[in-house]
Amino acid sequence: MISEKRPATAGIAYAAFRRAASAPRVVVSPAQAGTVDSIQYLRAIAAWLVVFHHLSASLSSQLGWANGFAIGAIGVDIFFVISGYIMAMIAARTAHFSPLEFMLRRLARIAPLYWLMTFVFCLLCLLYPSVVNNPGMSWTRLLFSLFFLPDFVNGTTLPTLIIGWTLNYEFFFYGVVALSIWLSGDRTLLVAALILCTCAALGALIDGDKIFEFYTQPIILEFVLGILIWNYGASIHRKRWFKPLWLLGLPLIFAAVALSGIYSNEIRFMLWGVPSALFVLGAIPLFSMRLPWLARLGDWSFSTYLLHIYVIQLFVKVMASAVADSYGLLAFEAMIALGVIMLVSALQFSCFERPATQVLNRWLGTLWPKRLS
Repeated sequence: MISEKRPATAGIAYAAFRRAASAPRVVVSPAQAGTVDSIQYLRAIAAWLVVFHHLSASLSSQLGWANGFAIGAIGVDIFFVISGYIMAMIAARTAHFSPLEFMLRRLARIAPLYWLMTFVFCLLCLLYPSVVNNPGMSWTRLLFSLFFLPDFVNGTTLPTLIIGWTLNYEFFFYGVVALSIWLSGDRTLLVAALILCTCAALGALIDGDKIFEFYTQPIILEFVLGILIWNYGASIHRKRWFKPLWLLGLPLIFAAVALSGIYSNEIRFMLWGVPSALFVLGAIPLFSMRLPWLARLGDWSFSTYLLHIYVIQLFVKVMASAVADSYGLLAFEAMIALGVIMLVSALQFSCFERPATQVLNRWLGTLWPKRLS
């Protein structure tokens, strides 16, 4: 039987978690609710695939096991496809598109939490370097990281918070979107897709430095796939031959690819990017049911993505090593670590991420007031 008495701090955390889980969600409109919810479900799935991948990889590194869930890294590819879809949606549905406003709103959405987690990481590197991986830092690397750029001084592409490499790609994509609309006025983002395809082609034809190679990796084509799904997915969904249930077989394909050992960054787009796009294409109409708990995990997915490495490293280096010979205790402590990730993600989203974004968006609203036509 669960005791009704909780320590004061635990009670406050529990109450905040309940408020975060029960707070009303904003849906764009009834007509868009299905799409918005399915995207949130996909975000949750992608984030937790990455969580389980890093948990498996960390245990493998610390305890000498085989990495049993390497395929979880495909969550990043799903995120990139989703991002292409969402940016195409925003471009199509924004009545008066300002490239500068678009970039600032993207910054308002991502930067506050990312900057906070970056500074926390730096603090951990200074105080407890043994708890984190790759504690080496430099001021130039930190400065460029805060602006989602590679370190042009030292020629390195990984940011201070290493998991932020995906956000460097995201902001590159946002810049391409803003530039393409500013130059061409194209709201379908097909011009942006063409620019990304050109970058990938240049990367295949020209040998450049690390930074050039970073921005011309085929992985950027996953944004293109998301753009195409937004533009043509609805018509595909109406075809008689289209059966979204086939996506249930895709995990078997993913597993076969992972077990085959065939993988490199050069072919990641084909092995993981294309299946991810097919998964998203099928999931959007299929995931039309209302699943508030999964939508919540989608709301918290960005917090989960940035936070989980901290918790996993603490779990593996401090707890897992002590119970490596007891699989029962190890599984129990892993469940606690996953629960902590979920709880802190909810609190972080409710108490910092969402309020910070709302404040910045209200300020941006004073600079770009909404027009009625």
